[in-house]
Amino acid sequence: MGDLLLPFQLPFMQIAFAIALATAVPMAMLSCFLVLRGWALMGDAISHAVLPGIVLAYLAGLPISLGAFAAGFVCAAGTGWLKDNSRVKEDTAMGVVFAGLFGFGLVLYASIPTTLHLSHLLFGDMLGAVWSEV
Repeated sequence: MGDLLLPFQLPFMQIAFAIALATAVPMAMLSCFLVLRGWALMGDAISHAVLPGIVLAYLAGLPISLGAFAAGFVCAAGTGWLKDNSRVKEDTAMGVVFAGLFGFGLVLYASIPTTLHLSHLLFGDMLGAVWSEV
């Protein structure tokens, strides 16, 4: 049992565990709500659609969470607008908007000269975080 808990004595693992816990608990509650409402695709759509906001915020030197929030809002508003002003169903509108925004984000990322790897931009690094980022 001691060997199993050995990694949690390391400070970087404690930080990573705190980040995982702080993310998992609210996401579990939110995902149950979204599935019960029939919006299971919404989380996937918004998570993909925030890429252009993240890239633009990175370029502008702003916090990437601000860019992600703005792009997520554009995704939700665009989905609602497309659903209301066309004959497509909501899930189809969501797919069109998030695929378009994700593609736009990839084109934007590919067109800027940066040493930042795409996986670091998308997923981050929990093991490299410090307590001030938690």
